[in-house]
Amino acid sequence: MNIRTNLVILIVAIALVSVAAIVFTTPAPADAQGPAFGATYVKSETCKPCHTSIYDTFMKSPHPFKVNKVVHRKPPTMPFTKIEKLPEGYTWNDISYVIGGYSWKYRFMDKQGFIITDKPGATVSDTNYLNQWNYANPAASKDAAWSKYNSGAKNLKYDCGPCHTTGYKPTGNQDNLPGIVGTWSETGIQCEACHGPGSLHVANPYGVSMEVVRDAELCGKCHRRSDVTAIDAKSGLIDHHEQYEEMYQSKHLALKCVDCHNPHQGVVQLRQDKKQTTRTLCENCHFKEARNQASEAHKAIKVACADCHMPRMIGSSASVDAAKFIGDIRVHMFAIDPDATAQFSSDGKLVISQITLDFACKGCHAQGGKASVKTNDELKAKAKNYHAPK
Repeated sequence: MNIRTNLVILIVAIALVSVAAIVFTTPAPADAQGPAFGATYVKSETCKPCHTSIYDTFMKSPHPFKVNKVVHRKPPTMPFTKIEKLPEGYTWNDISYVIGGYSWKYRFMDKQGFIITDKPGATVSDTNYLNQWNYANPAASKDAAWSKYNSGAKNLKYDCGPCHTTGYKPTGNQDNLPGIVGTWSETGIQCEACHGPGSLHVANPYGVSMEVVRDAELCGKCHRRSDVTAIDAKSGLIDHHEQYEEMYQSKHLALKCVDCHNPHQGVVQLRQDKKQTTRTLCENCHFKEARNQASEAHKAIKVACADCHMPRMIGSSASVDAAKFIGDIRVHMFAIDPDATAQFSSDGKLVISQITLDFACKGCHAQGGKASVKTNDELKAKAKNYHAPK
């Protein structure tokens, strides 16, 4: 092998080493990086110093309060409601976690992590035991009251962690409590539940970006119950946590949840602050429909689009009245079908994809409602072509 050949080999080797060095040591641009490999959860408090305004706003929304640990035998603190009631026979010494409490309802876990369904030490199951506290629902004329939730069931495990906590793992038991399925980094839906674990971003904020996913499917991971092509019903209302299924049935599936909702804010907190509860208004897109309405009375008393197109069809707590067509959470189906004769399947387990006049109209125009009683024929005649140009 001559000198020239050796020189060529040496030059090629140096070039390969240089390329390898560039490939393996130069980080990808921050906006090109996917989920950070090897990142760990650092908790929302770590996000606060740099993202103070977003953090403070987010901590008034419902997401962080899906499940709350009891510390020093005192009830968790909520932004707008108080957790004061305890099921019969229990004190705060007996409670490990509170489930919910931000709005609508709350339940409890005992010191072993099992959901409380009976009196302490009960040997005979009490299927009428009251263990869920429901806040008042003025829309349904329901006062705050106790109700039943799997009453009398033995050793009812808490397995809601995948959607109610952050950094969830299906193995083990949080705090070594046998009644809790899985473990988590933080209670509630915190920053890293949507943005991913943040340790690498904290260590290198300009070099490692956090996930910002705007697709509705991210929200749909939790705001769903089962098959997205079917909406589940229960006791004359839509079963709760079905917003993604509802959207899936509508033309609004083409939108993203964040087009209408700021993910760091909740409707309750905006309403408390007397602010607009969505980022955009219905009439911004549906300006013709807003302009053309068949009822002058509706316009005079300022009936909102959502009152008819997003009625309270969902039953989250027991503070609802299906007989009056009033739940406690608004639906996300939107379209009204005046010709539809039944809102639910014959067995009552599924919901049709359009809103019937029962829920669009009778929450107000039925016996006991806040407006004059109308017959089905009267409602149908008014609803047909309601937004047709005059």
